[in-house]
Parts: sequence; structure tokens; C-alpha cells
Amino acid sequence: MTVYADDVAPNTAAPRTTEQIILRLNAFFGAMTVSEIKGKTCRDYAAHRKTQSGARRDLEIMRAAVRYYHKEHGLDVLPAFTLPKKSLPKDRYLTRPEAAALLLAALGWEKIGTGDNAYWQRRKMHKGKHLARLILIGLYTGTRPGAVKSLQWIRNTQGGWADMDRGVIFRRADGEHVAHNKRKTPVKIAKRLMAHMRRWKRLDGWTDRKAGLRYIVHYQGRQFTKENKAFRSAIAAADLDSLVTPHVLRHTRGTWLAQAGVKSTEAAASLGLTAEEYERTYLHNDPDFQAEAADAF
Repeated sequence: MTVYADDVAPNTAAPRTTEQIILRLNAFFGAMTVSEIKGKTCRDYAAHRKTQSGARRDLEIMRAAVRYYHKEHGLDVLPAFTLPKKSLPKDRYLTRPEAAALLLAALGWEKIGTGDNAYWQRRKMHKGKHLARLILIGLYTGTRPGAVKSLQWIRNTQGGWADMDRGVIFRRADGEHVAHNKRKTPVKIAKRLMAHMRRWKRLDGWTDRKAGLRYIVHYQGRQFTKENKAFRSAIAAADLDSLVTPHVLRHTRGTWLAQAGVKSTEAAASLGLTAEEYERTYLHNDPDFQAEAADAF
């Protein structure tokens, strides 16, 4: 794992995350030899990690480290890893009224009461308007929250950027290494989102003669890095359930595309998925799903 940390981790899509995983693995497996990696030790680690998805991700890194070392230096024993099962894909997405409620909450409103007696009122000392940008970009482009937070108004080497002249968001930074399962393909900016983004850019101080704030989603001029607290506050104000997370914005975009009957190839490309991945995850939401087969006889 030390060799992997030195040789491979710095060139991964998320070097810091990979380093943290290796440290976590070393705390559990560090005193063992490679030959001691067995099904039971993998299951013990999963129990220790207390999250099946997290344990699977960590063990995939260790498996890659073992295979890399074997390729470069050779091992007498190449163990077989027992990984926890992949978690089922989440089905939670926002309906249009829910998305509107979440956006209202991000803009400083709070839902009071339920049913026909519900009403909205302004929250005092609200400082979450920056979250509205993340929500709108997430809904209109399906970009992952991490990539949204790194978006800038100009081309750069730290994150993606918005080409306002061409109407395209480039989600990958120049020279950025991206994991095969975290594709960051360019995405066309919807007309409605473009109107918001033009206004945001003006508010951020950009003119023909002057450069303004760099990050599209920012908090008081600084890059917005931790959205969980603000997002939970908006969820509570909108009276939505705890299953609504920032990633649900991406899932909502995919679901709405399917419901609108957009071609799989085009919808998949906008989300950075293969057509197969998109169809497996979202196509059942298409109102015409299997209609021809259902009515064949």
C-alpha cells in the first residue's frame, strides 16, 4: 500500500481521498501479510467500517494496490478479495413541486404547516442563497455536486468552467485525471439556466473591462466547499425527507430526462454516462417504456 501511495495515488482522480483510504486500510491491515487477506478478514473489515459501500470502495483500492505491487515486484501469493455487494441504486428523485420547494428554501423561505394549511414565510438571518446556484446547476445539468463547487467563470487547471459564449459547461479542468466511472463530459447549458448564469456573472463583478469573482458557486466571495449543513437546513425548511441529498439533484435530472422521452444517447451524454448505464438506471421512468412490447399482442 505504501508503494501504491507513492507511485499511483498522486495520479488518481482524487489523490487526497485515495491517501485517506490507504491510511484507513493501514490502520486495520497494516500488521498483516498479504497471505492473511482472506474472505474473513475482508468481512471483518466491512464490519469494522460499518458501511458496506464504504468498505467496498476501500477494499477495491487495496486490491488495486496488491495487483500493482504484484505487477511491478512480484508476489508469491496473490489473494482473492471478497468485496461487499454493490449497494442498490437509489430511486429517490425530486418531483417538480419538491424541486421548487427546495429552491425556495435555499432562497430563504420556510414551509410552515402541512397540507392545505401550509404556507411559506421568510426566514430571519438567512445566508443560503449561494446554495440556490448549486441546486439550479445540479438540476439543469446533472453535474455532480463536487464538480459544481469547483466550476469557475474562466478556464483553469483546478476545476471546470462555463463557456458563456458557446453555452457549454466544461466539467473537467485542463489536464485533470478523471476516474473511468466519474466521467466529466461537457454539457450544454439550458436556456433557462443560461439566463440565471448571465445574471450571476454580472453580480460577481464581471464586465467587459473587469474580472470578478472566480467561482460560480461561492459563499461571500470564497469557494463554496461544504454544502451538507446548508443543504440539510434547506431540506428541513422545505419539509422534505432525509433521503434528499445533494446527489439527488443529479438523479432528478436523469429521471426527468427519461420522463421527457429524450433519446438515451443524448441524455446519457449530458450526464456523462454510457447509453447502457443510463438505460439501466433511468429508462424505466420513460412513460413509453416497453410500450411496444406490452401491446405486441
